[in-house]
Amino acid sequence: MNNKSDKKVKSDPGELIHCATCSYFSYFDNNDGHNSPNALGKCDVKSWDGNRGQWAMFHHHCKNFVKANTG
Repeated sequence: MNNKSDKKVKSDPGELIHCATCSYFSYFDNNDGHNSPNALGKCDVKSWDGNRGQWAMFHHHCKNFVKANTG
């Protein structure tokens, strides 16, 4: 059973996720030093659609999703 103390909390395969909450997602660097929550970023593992570039808030299914540690 997954709980908040688990290091890697995977999503349910049928659950829609968005990259912004995944530990494998990071935003591309920009000169302003900040990003919109909807900005394009990158996936550090094999992404759900095979593309490295990913939109942070686009909902989709992903077998490699691991919830980021936000606390």
